[in-house]
Parts: sequence; C-alpha cells; structure tokens
Amino acid sequence: MTGKRRAGRDPKVTPPPPEQPTPAPAAESPAPTQPSRPVNPGPFVVSRTPTRRESRMQRRRQRRKRIGAAGVAGLLAAAAILAIAIGFGVHKATSHPPKVSRTQTTVLFSLVGSDNSSVGSALLAHDPATHAGVELLLPSRTLSEVCGYGSQQLGRVLALPDGARLSGQAVSNMLGGVTVDGSWRLTTDELARLVDIVGGIDVDVDANVIKTVGKRRVLYLQKGPGQHLTGSQAVLYATFVAGGEDSTGSLPRLQTVLDALIGKLPADSAAAGRLVASVGVDAGSTLGPARLGALLDGLAADDKSSSGGVLPIVLPVQKIDSGGQPVFRVDDDKTHALVLSNLNESLPASARVPHKRVLLQNGIGTPGLVGPACQRLVAAGYTVVGSGNASSFTNNASTVLVFDNSVKTAQLGDRVAQTLRLSTDDVKVSNQGQNVADVIVILGKDFRR
Repeated sequence: MTGKRRAGRDPKVTPPPPEQPTPAPAAESPAPTQPSRPVNPGPFVVSRTPTRRESRMQRRRQRRKRIGAAGVAGLLAAAAILAIAIGFGVHKATSHPPKVSRTQTTVLFSLVGSDNSSVGSALLAHDPATHAGVELLLPSRTLSEVCGYGSQQLGRVLALPDGARLSGQAVSNMLGGVTVDGSWRLTTDELARLVDIVGGIDVDVDANVIKTVGKRRVLYLQKGPGQHLTGSQAVLYATFVAGGEDSTGSLPRLQTVLDALIGKLPADSAAAGRLVASVGVDAGSTLGPARLGALLDGLAADDKSSSGGVLPIVLPVQKIDSGGQPVFRVDDDKTHALVLSNLNESLPASARVPHKRVLLQNGIGTPGLVGPACQRLVAAGYTVVGSGNASSFTNNASTVLVFDNSVKTAQLGDRVAQTLRLSTDDVKVSNQGQNVADVIVILGKDFRR
C-alpha cells in the first residue's frame, strides 16, 4: 500500500526481484519455526538444596565481605578525618599560640608612720605555680618620678593625694614596668595590734635596740636569738636604725618582723585575710581579704618549702650625697637583672620594649597642670622622665619639641601631641642638643585637662 512501509524492509536497500512460484510441497505436518530446546542439549543438572549449616556458612562469608568492605571504607574515612584534624590543630597552634596566664601576684606593703608617709615598704610576690616568693625591700628615700609631682622620695609619695595608687605606679616605674596588683597598708599601731592578736612573734634580734629618752639612753631590746616580741616591741624593732647605718638599715628588720607575722596567721587564706582587715580601716588591701590572705598564706608555705622558698632582697640602689640625709636612685642594670630573675612573670609584654621618653614642663604656672598630661602619656606607653616648670609662664600655645628633621621623629611628635589632645601644629624642631628625652613638651594655655 502506498504511504506505508512493510515492517523489516529497509527503504534504502534495493528490493530483490520477485520470486517465481514454486510447486506446493507434499502434504505433511507443518514443521515448527523454532525448536523448543537445543538440537544437542547439554546434561540437565539439578542442584541439591543446601543444608542449614552450609546456609549459615554462606551467610557468614557474605557478611564478612560486606564488613570488610565497610571497614576499609571506615578506615579510609577515619584517616582522612584524622589528617584534617591534625592539619587544623597545627594551623591553630602556629597561627594562634596559646596564651599563658600569669600566676604570680604582687602587692605593695607599706608601713605607715604618724605623718602618713611610709617608714618602710616591700613588694611582696607569690607564685603558686613555682612555690617561690619574693620580698623586695624598698628604701623609702629612693627617688622616683611621680606624675604631677616631679621627683619624689618613695616614702613621701604615700602622703600625697591618691598616694596608694601613686606609690604603686612609682614602684612599677622603678622596676621597669612590673605589674603591681594592689596595695596593703598598715599603720604602726595596726601592726602592733596584729602582732598582739597572733600572740606575739619570735625573731632573732641582730642589734641592741637603744632609744634616747630625755637625756638617758634606754635599752629596749637586747641582741640575741629567739627573742619573743610583743606588738609594740615588733614595731620598734622593724623601724630601728642603728648608729652608723643609713635608712636602708631597718629594711632587713622589717622583713624579719613581716616573715614572723605571716607565719603566725591562720592557714586558711580567707580567715587570714579577715584577720588582717579586722585591725583597722587602713589595714585592708585593694586586693581584698581573700586574695591578700591567699598571697600571705602562699608566702608562709613558700618559706617552709624546700623547692621554692622566699627570697628577701633590697632593691639595688646607688647613694646620692646631698649634704644631709642620703637619698638613692635606682641602679637600672642590677634592677633589670633582678626583675628578670624573680619578677619576670609580672613583666608585661609592653614593658619589654624600649619606651619613648618625654619631659613635661608647665608653661603657664597653673598648679596641677602636669599631672593629667603625665597620666595620659603613661597610659599611652610613654615614659615620663621628668616634670617641672618652664623657664617662663607666658606660653599661650603649647610646644612639642623634637630634635631632628626625620619623618620618623616628626611622626613621634605628632603622636605625642595627639595623646595630649594638642594640635600637630604645636610640633616644632629644636636644634638644641640634649640627651634627657626624645620629646620635650611645654604645656600652654591651650592644654585642656
């Protein structure tokens, strides 16, 4: 039929010529078009049904194959996870090194005299990680730069307004930036009361304690080991300066009394802190009773420890002869070595790099002008090496003096001006040579406190 194609006929192949009619075959049974089985069939095998035991063994073999494949995949996955974890850990360790927390605690102890100045002081430090204690004895006549007050003897700083904080700051400066965590003040009366509360103390008296009463010389304490002292006797011994000694002579005696007192405090740190605070309003510490008690109990344990111990040492100083009572200045090299050996834990990273030195001068004569400027500079990481009055009080505008024309020095001057909230136009270059400071600032009327 037209328009249709027979099934199985390829239209692209030329059809064969029409077949000629053939005679009809003889009548017989029609042959099937496909045999029902192969002409030469193979042997017909019938498998027997496996026994229960064989079925169980077959299932076990198949299970072992599955578990084996899964185990290999699991091991590969675990190895990949482990590799990722190790890589992440290494990256974290190298990119963010663990921060080591500080374990040493420091407190500035001051024995306060009748004029509110310090008649003896010591920086007490305890590190529970090393079971090592430090008692750094501080001569009261050591000079230190105090913000807003110029060069001051350490003992007199305590009598200034906000004297406890300024004393801690002065000691930190003398020690190259060591962290002072807090203060602990005891008046001589409070020390006497505290010694009496604990039942007195036993000390080795190293010299005859003689006082002049009227025209008489009276022997109050006789030299000798194992002397039992009451509160008033302990104060007398702690502040005694023998003939021929300078003001540092009493420091080892103060340390002996402190050690004996600390050894008699309750072993429970909270109870020790409460006992110290109970003797008067000034006897408390800015550390708080619990923290102060822990430090004092730690020092008592250090004193008995064979592995740590307590190191009593006098701050290295050099005597300055002034014609009267000698004063002292810090021996920087020896003090630096002492700090690295015993207070390195309390030396922050910011104190380990050289700081730029600034000299401050009051250019208008207004009292208290230098103090706020000094505090701003110290907070910004500068070292104030001195302060005082300028040669005249007619400076309407402030001046920030630098001493060369380099870009780096100009930037330093700009940073100092900005720290003091002054205009960078106040930065000037001086041709005058000096080696006192990197920058000299003369404060004018434009400085705002």
